[in-house]
Amino acid sequence: LTVYSLSGCPRATSAMKKAKLSGEQMLTIKQRASNGIENDEEIKQLDEEIKELNESNSQMEADMIKLRTQITTMESNLKTIEEENKVIEQQNESLLHELANLSQSLIHSLANIQLPHMEPINEQNFDAYVTTLTDMYTNQDRYQSPENKALLENIKQAVRGIQV
Repeated sequence: LTVYSLSGCPRATSAMKKAKLSGEQMLTIKQRASNGIENDEEIKQLDEEIKELNESNSQMEADMIKLRTQITTMESNLKTIEEENKVIEQQNESLLHELANLSQSLIHSLANIQLPHMEPINEQNFDAYVTTLTDMYTNQDRYQSPENKALLENIKQAVRGIQV
């Protein structure tokens, strides 16, 4: 109890003598220590690889989020376009129906008017009849004969009642 240092303690000197290691034991400890250092290097290398993999995974996750956002945007745009196309299709159907009604009205109104060199208007020759009428009205200077003028006036009277 009165000894204040390890070197002056009688019990400590005997414990220190017992603690001395043989050369073989020292070599074993050295090998273990160097293996530990090698393992430390391997651990550091593995830690670095893990860090790189985590960074790569983070980048891939960010890219996946961007792709999902782009896909969602594209799907939304596609849905909007499909809805717009449906509206356009409905408008086209309505216009086609209106055109069919106008065609029938024109055929009915012009059924008794005979164009030169043509049969009376019907569904089969409708396009040719309209083309001839368009030509007659566009190039009225070529159709100056009294018969043609009377014919054009009859056509005007016949189509006046058609509502467009």
